Amino acid sequence: MLEIAKILTKIKLLAIVGTTIKLGKKMINKPFTFIAAAVSILVAQCVLADQEKLKVSGFGTLASATADTRIYQFRNDRSQAEYAKKDGFAFKPLSLIGVQLDYSVSDDLDFVGQFVYREQDEQNIDSITQMAFLRYGITPSWQVRAGRLAADIFHFSDTRDVSIAYPWVKVPTEVYGIVPARSFDGADISYLRRYRDFNLSVKGFWGEGESDFSSNAFEPIVFRDLRSLGIELTAFDWSVALKHTRTEAENDNFDIAQVRSAVALLQPFWSGASDFANSVQLRNATIQYTSLYANHYLGDWEVSGELSHIDSESIALRPSFNGFLNVSYLYGAHTFYGLFSFAKTDTYFLSEEQPNFPIIPATAELAIFVEEVASSLAHNQQTISVGWRWDLRENLAFKAQVERTDIDARGTGLRARNGLVVDDEEGIAHTLFLALSFSF
Repeated sequence: MLEIAKILTKIKLLAIVGTTIKLGKKMINKPFTFIAAAVSILVAQCVLADQEKLKVSGFGTLASATADTRIYQFRNDRSQAEYAKKDGFAFKPLSLIGVQLDYSVSDDLDFVGQFVYREQDEQNIDSITQMAFLRYGITPSWQVRAGRLAADIFHFSDTRDVSIAYPWVKVPTEVYGIVPARSFDGADISYLRRYRDFNLSVKGFWGEGESDFSSNAFEPIVFRDLRSLGIELTAFDWSVALKHTRTEAENDNFDIAQVRSAVALLQPFWSGASDFANSVQLRNATIQYTSLYANHYLGDWEVSGELSHIDSESIALRPSFNGFLNVSYLYGAHTFYGLFSFAKTDTYFLSEEQPNFPIIPATAELAIFVEEVASSLAHNQQTISVGWRWDLRENLAFKAQVERTDIDARGTGLRARNGLVVDDEEGIAHTLFLALSFSF
C-alpha cells in the first residue's frame, strides 16, 4: 500500500509540474502568474521529500436543468453555449468538478493550486487553472498572495463554483451571470483585526485578466490595471461586506468594433459622429463594479442579500443595478429557502439618446446595430426561486430548486436565445434544477 501511495503521489506531482510549465509558457507576459507557476515546480520537487505537507481536496456538482420554453432558456452566465432544455435534462450548464492542492513550504509560506473542469469549448491548462498562487503570512494580521487568484468582485465570486458552500443550486444569475470572470492574475494584500464582538478584514488587489467565456462564439474582454478594495465585518451571527473594483477594458469584441467604425464614417454628415463613435467602444473605457452584501442569522433562520452596481464610460456597458434577497430556514438536515433576484438596466432607444443621429434608409440598419450594442449587456429580468437542500452527509447535499423568471423586452441577454436582443419581446420562463453537491 505504501508503494502504491508513493506512485500516486509522484503521478500527482508530475501533473503539477506539467501544469505549471505549460501555464508558465502561456502566461509568460503575466508576471505574477508566471512566478507562481515557476515556484510551483520547486514546490513539486520538495513534496517528494515531505509528503505530509501536501493536502489534496476537491469539490463538485452534478446538476441538471430543464425548462418549459425554447425561447428564453436558462444558462449559468451569458457566455455559455449550453443551456436548460425543454422536455429534457441538461447536465452541462452547472455540472463541474474541482481539485485543490495545498502545499506548505514553511510555516509562513504555502502554495495553492485549484483546477476546475466544466463544460467549455476550449479545454486546456490555462482554462481549467482557477488558482495558482503563493501565499505568505507576514504577521498573524497581514498576508500577501501573488499569482492567479479567484475573482473577488462580488461576495460569492471566489466560491461561485463551490455549491456545497451555499444553500442554492447556483448563485443568483442576475448578479453573477453578468460578470463571467472567475480568476485574475495579480497580487493582493489582506489585513485582519480581531475585536471583542466582530472581526475586521480589509483586502486590496491589483492585476489583470479576461472574462471567462465558455463558448468560442464569444470573444473575451481583457481587463487591465484592475484594482479592487474590500472591507468586511464578521461576527458570530452577522456579516457585512463592501467591495469596489475599477478596471479598464483593453479591447472591443468584433461587433462593437464594426459598429464603432461604421458610426465614425458618418462624420461628414453628422458633426457628433466621432464623439458618439468613441462612446460606443468599450476599449479603453473605465469599468466599475460595486457590491454590498449582508447576512444575519436569527435562530434557525437566515436572511441575506446583495446589491451591486455596474457602470462604465461606454454605452456598450451602461449602468445596471442588480441584487438578490434570500430567506432560509434550517430544520435538522434540511434547508428550505426563498430567493428573489433581479437585474435592471434602462432600455436604450437611439432616437431618444441621440436625437441628431441621421436615421435615413441608408443608416437604418446601422441604427439597429447601435441599439443592439447598447442592449446586449443591458439585462432586465426578475426571478423568484424556491428550493430545498438536504444534507445527506457533512460533505454531500442534494438540492432541488424551481424558479420563475420574468424577462422584459430588450432585456434578454442573460437567457439562451436567437437573433437580436432588440427584437426580443417580454416573456416568462420556468426552470427546474436538481443537483448533488459534494466535497472531498
